[in-house]
Amino acid sequence: MSIFKSNRLIIVFTTALLNALLLACSCHSKNSTKVDKFYTDKGEWDSARLPLIKPYEAIIVSKESGWSVNLDGLDGDTGFQNTDKVNVLNGVILLHSVNSILHGVDSIKETWHIIVPAKHLEKGFATHADYSNYIKQLGIKQEPKLHDINLVAAYYEDHDIINWNAIDY
Repeated sequence: MSIFKSNRLIIVFTTALLNALLLACSCHSKNSTKVDKFYTDKGEWDSARLPLIKPYEAIIVSKESGWSVNLDGLDGDTGFQNTDKVNVLNGVILLHSVNSILHGVDSIKETWHIIVPAKHLEKGFATHADYSNYIKQLGIKQEPKLHDINLVAAYYEDHDIINWNAIDY
């Protein structure tokens, strides 16, 4: 084999390898921009977080304080603690908490919350009946199951993103 053919073979091989590397890098950068970091960030070293629908999230610092959910204060509340059940369905966040705060009243035995970020809607309820009626007003015919928030956290830890349809199954 002549030196010319050998050099040409090296150039072709090197070019093919560089093209493959560039393609791999460009595919990685395209995929990494598809998912908003809000939905993949798991929190700080001293806390954990679950993304719901941006900007809503559940955060836990200690088991004693339980999972807290932030609100924008649209219904008068800025957040609540002790969230034990949650679901996200078609742009609607559904939550249940125990021994929480609702409209400034502390230690309500049970509360339910419905959040629709796209409609700037945050509603809290002290009775399951009021919660169920409001779900129907939103056009949701059958009341969705609420998932244990610790199962959601375990799923998120294992999968790095939350597929709400795959939890509990």
